[in-house]
Amino acid sequence: MSEPYQVLARKYRPHTFSEMVGQTHTVKTLINALDSNNLHHGFLFTGTRGVGKTTIARIFAKSINCESGVSSKPCGKCATCIEIDKGQSIDLIELDAASHTGVDNMRDILENAQYMPTKNRYKVYLIDEVHMLSKSSFNALLKTLEEPPEHIKFLLATTDPQKVPMTVLSRCLQFTLQKLTHEEILGQLKFIMNSERLKYEESALGQIADFGNGSMRDALSLLDQSISYGNGSVMEKDIKAMLGLVHHDDILTLAKHLFNQDGGACINFVRELSHKGENLTHALKDLSALFHQVSIAQILNTTEVSDDIKALSTQISNQDLQLFYHVAINGNKELPLAPSEEIGFEMTLLRMLSFHSSSSKAEAPSKKKTPNISQTAKTKLKAKQKPTENIAKASQPTLNINSQQEWEKMTKTLEFNTPARLLLKNTLFESADNQTLTLSLDEQFSTLLTNSIQVTIQATLQANFGDITLKINANKLKTQTLAQKETQAGDEKMAVLQKAFLADKGVQKLQQVFNTVINTNSIKEIAKVL
Repeated sequence: MSEPYQVLARKYRPHTFSEMVGQTHTVKTLINALDSNNLHHGFLFTGTRGVGKTTIARIFAKSINCESGVSSKPCGKCATCIEIDKGQSIDLIELDAASHTGVDNMRDILENAQYMPTKNRYKVYLIDEVHMLSKSSFNALLKTLEEPPEHIKFLLATTDPQKVPMTVLSRCLQFTLQKLTHEEILGQLKFIMNSERLKYEESALGQIADFGNGSMRDALSLLDQSISYGNGSVMEKDIKAMLGLVHHDDILTLAKHLFNQDGGACINFVRELSHKGENLTHALKDLSALFHQVSIAQILNTTEVSDDIKALSTQISNQDLQLFYHVAINGNKELPLAPSEEIGFEMTLLRMLSFHSSSSKAEAPSKKKTPNISQTAKTKLKAKQKPTENIAKASQPTLNINSQQEWEKMTKTLEFNTPARLLLKNTLFESADNQTLTLSLDEQFSTLLTNSIQVTIQATLQANFGDITLKINANKLKTQTLAQKETQAGDEKMAVLQKAFLADKGVQKLQQVFNTVINTNSIKEIAKVL
């Protein structure tokens, strides 16, 4: 009869500190304490699920009870080590606090704490998810934890240390276990696959490591599932089919549509993915990860970046890429609130295109690829240089501005897209000589000054005033810009409204009756109804 199958998370659970993956700082501290026999009576291990809290606790229990003596290297062969590995040690009392929250459960366990261990050196209490204990249970535990017998060791584990009372925390050595890195999980997955002599693709194991999200147990559970799905092998195509992931080439294609501002192609592509049953939530996360890779390629000249990523990095500015990433991250948060996953994904992509610095309100919607505004602006500039249009150019009004007031009035009348108008509101007029307009931009908004925005503004000015040259300098301004004036006017208007509201006798009576104070920030102007 063949042996029953043992899941990988249990089969490859570390039995010594040397087998532990990650958690170097915790392991080093415990090894030094064990080798010097300088042992505290209470230990608290905190961290997210699957990072090794109970595993380290069991290894520690073996280390202090091994028949060969207290050390950081238990033999693993004596009766005590074998019993602890199998969960059969009578002196290792394990309690799942999530299902034993009552004070009676804790009293039943602790009432025998005063007695010596049955056969081992120490009696060890391992309490998992200790934060789930009730207040009465914590009080019962605290009494023993304050003055424990010399033969008692407490090993506590929790995923939420904030819920553990400070009186308990102050009596334990606390170790915070970090999430495992992608490389640490991937290395262990490769080791297991090689040990099991199974076929795999490293890219597939990389996907599993990503989905583990720092938890080795989650990654191993997914590896078990992948081996079953692939009938003994782990391949990338199987992982994508099993998890509903979108292929990397599809994400690249979608990014190209975005960078080319081809809204129609983006929507059609998303609908194709949805029709094939792809997981659009994961697709949006993969798109966010791709933006990160492209951003890194723009900043670092590294050979590790693929040719596709390098090509994408030349098609978009760093400012727009940061905007796309920000919209994608917020889109991930809002996706569960959308009417459907497909609609949420489509609206996220449309938001990227709407706030792209090269988008223009003046352009008519078209099913064809939307032309890049910078190319359109250049075409307009070339067209204005043709001799046949000299007569039309002469009939255009010239730029006649002599003050900041005139400049602000003009910016309100002309049609600019949202990013361009935001930039112009934060500028001051300097001069307008020989069809050259010079502006000063508030230096704290210098990130708005991209080449595409400047080309868009210049194209709009040339369409209204002929051949204009635009110069924008980022400076520390001493005079208020239009945006600052609008903000100040709004604040002054709100101050008047708040003063009038607080002066109302009815409001004052309410404050007096209820002995309260009005939160002035909650006072809002109500729009007039015609």
